[in-house]
Order: sequence, then C-alpha cells, then structure tokens
Amino acid sequence: MTTKSITLNLNLIPGGVFPGAWRAGSGDARQYSSLEHYIEVAKIAERGKFDAVFLADTPVWRYRGEYRPFRGLDPTLAFAAIAQHTSHIGLVATGSSSYNSAYNLARRISTLDHISNGRAAWNIVATNGDDVARNFGREHGLDHDERYRRAHEFVAAVRALWDGWADDAWVADRKTGTYVEESRIRSVDVTGEFVNTAGPLPLPRSPQGHPVLVQAGSSPDGIGLASRFADAVYTVQSTIESAIAFRNTVREQAQGWGRDPETIRVLPGLITLVAPTEAEARAREIELRELHTEKFAINALALQIGVPVEALDLDRELPWDLVPGDGELGAQGGHFAALIATARREKYTVKQILARQGGGLTHVTAIGSPEQVADQIETWVKAGAADGFNIMSAQLPDVATAFVDHVVPLLQRKGIFRTEYPGTTLRDTLGLERPGDGFENYVPPVQSRHKVGEAAFG
Repeated sequence: MTTKSITLNLNLIPGGVFPGAWRAGSGDARQYSSLEHYIEVAKIAERGKFDAVFLADTPVWRYRGEYRPFRGLDPTLAFAAIAQHTSHIGLVATGSSSYNSAYNLARRISTLDHISNGRAAWNIVATNGDDVARNFGREHGLDHDERYRRAHEFVAAVRALWDGWADDAWVADRKTGTYVEESRIRSVDVTGEFVNTAGPLPLPRSPQGHPVLVQAGSSPDGIGLASRFADAVYTVQSTIESAIAFRNTVREQAQGWGRDPETIRVLPGLITLVAPTEAEARAREIELRELHTEKFAINALALQIGVPVEALDLDRELPWDLVPGDGELGAQGGHFAALIATARREKYTVKQILARQGGGLTHVTAIGSPEQVADQIETWVKAGAADGFNIMSAQLPDVATAFVDHVVPLLQRKGIFRTEYPGTTLRDTLGLERPGDGFENYVPPVQSRHKVGEAAFG
C-alpha cells in the first residue's frame, strides 16, 4: 500500500463489550481467566493485520461478578504468554501510574518488549478511587491534580529508565571477552515529588528503544498527559464533530510540547457488530442486549460515575453530592460527561439515564453489514475524526472473526488499511521512528510544581 494505513486495535474485553455476550458463547464460560481464549482472539486480530490487542486493568474488585465476566489477569503476564503464540501484533498492557513504582513498571514493560521482539506498549492509567487505594495501604486515593502531577512525573521517569543504557552498551564480544561496556550505562537519579529512583534497569534498551505509549485522555488533564507523551490516544467520542474537535485539541497541545502531531494516533472506541445484512445485525444486537440485565446496567453506571451502586435508585435522580465533576470522569468524558450534565440539568432519573446511555455502552457503534461498517470507518477517517479505532467487538471471538473476514478486506480494497505488516515491531506497524538513547546529553527529569497540563513540566 502506498497510503498510510489506519490503526486498528482490538480490545480484549472478556466475552465482548455487550455485558451478556458471554451467555451467548458456546465455549467454557470460565475461559476468561484462561490464556487459551486470549491467545485465540489475538491470533484472529493478527490474521486481520490489526496493529495491536489491548487489555484493560483495574487493580481492585469492582465487578459485581454475578452478571458478567471479570478482568482478572495481569496484562503484562498475560501478554508475555500471548507473545509466544503471535509474531507481529502489538501488545498493549495497562499499568497504573498511581499504584506502581516507576522502576518496577519500566522493567516489566521493557521485559515484555524484549520477550515479544519489540511489540510492547504501555497503556498509562492515572487510577482513582479509595477502593483501589486500600489495596495499596492507603486510606484514600490521590485527588485529581495529584494523580496527574504524579502521572507526568512517573512517565518521564519511566522513559528515563528505558534510556539508562546507551544503544552500544551491550557488546557481547566473545573475542575480547567484553559482554557489557559499563561506561555506557548510567544512573538515572530521579528525585521528584512522587518518584524517587536511581536506576539503571538491569537490562539493555528494548528492541523499540521505548515501548509504545498509549493513554486514554478525555478530561482536560488527561488530554494534557496524552498530548505530552502518548503515541496513541484512546477516547470516547460519539459524533464525528466531537471527535474532530478532540483530535485537533490533542494535536495542538502536542505541538506545544514540541512534538510532531502527525506521529500521534487518535483512536476512538468503536463498538462493532457485523452480519451479512443490517437486519441480521440489528436482530443480533437485540439478542445480545436482552442477555444483560438492568442489574448490570445500574452497576455499570455506578462504576462510571464512581459512586456505590447502593446509592442509586432507578426512580430517583443521581445522588449529586457523591457524583464527581466532569473533570473527574476520566476516560468516561466526552459523550458520557455531556449525558451526566444533561441529567443534572433536566433532573433525569437513573432509569432515564440508562435508557439514553444504551445500557452502559457510551461509545459510537458500527452495527450492520460489512459494507456499512467499512463505509462508516472510512467516513470518520476521511473527515479527520480518527486515525483509526479501538475496536470493541459486541461478542468475542465470533464478532471479531466476522470483522476480520468481511470488513478488513473491504478496508484494504478502499486503500486505507494495510495488506501486510511493514516490519517486525509495533513501531514499524505504526510508522513511528525508534527514539535515540539520548545518552550523551542526558539530564535527569525534574518535576516542577506547576499545574497539570501546563508546559512548565520538566
């Protein structure tokens, strides 16, 4: 292909994005804590020449697991195994900047990059919530500004750790007996408000130099973090107009950080359900939606707004004294934030919110025939609303298989999606250069105390 390929990532949501989809599957309903299911789906995505597969993660039990599969596997460990069964597809592992040490996370993601021969990516999450905090010995989570100040400092430290070795430090010269040239390894010496680490890592720079960075940045501070660091940005956008505005904002702020905006991929979530005809796809949608209960929908809403499910009454308004402001809605910003703002203004009951939210599914949908889904993707991309999509299949693996077999060939014929992988690393697939080690001119990253999102960060 001569044109730049769009980016397609597949979100490995257990069972599929429709909460009751696991009930429609024919396999073992407990497969979502086994590797076999994820290996199967990753292979399907790789057959379709997808850029990457993605595993979300929240280090706490929040799932009210009586009505949908839970996300339980540590993404870095799961992808280390999946890497052995795939050869080209990228592996996007989620890791919290709030509840990790920079040194340990830098080592884990770099290890995954080595194991996979250059296919690792880190999805940066500034985790909130007191329930998570209690799992890590804290009574309360960090407040919004602290989470993002920590995230800026944390990511800068991780990148510095990845550069602790010069590219030529690993000699492995049998003739001279020199394995590592230690003069080409440096300490990192980060001392900040939240992160203190000396480094270096006990392993050389990974095949990509830096593993790819991904971030879901829809709040203003999330956009600030994404525009500074991310190679790909996940987002919730329900219209072409809002998606264009979001993409333009990310690209403009990236320029403020001295970055080339053309290197950043903005990837809205896209819920897909493909069938031979639109009528069949809509009938399948109804079947899958009927498999999830009102009990799930109200719990999903509680998770999205960060309040206890017991505080929600279907026939009353939201408990507004517990609901965070729009800036605290994180990756649920955009369409969802607008819905909550409307609910506050119009005094919607919880039941009315759920009806407008579609049972907890806030992303844009592409439901129809292969031609309709391919045309919708093309329309968004050509309008400048997206550089590709984070595909969220209604059901896994069946709907992902249908997308690969019937939509991908149409995208290839349209000339907007690759027919082969261009290289071996995820950076090759995304068209990103391998960053240099910066060894000769290294200055330890220093975190200033300015407000989040301002260009005063070091």
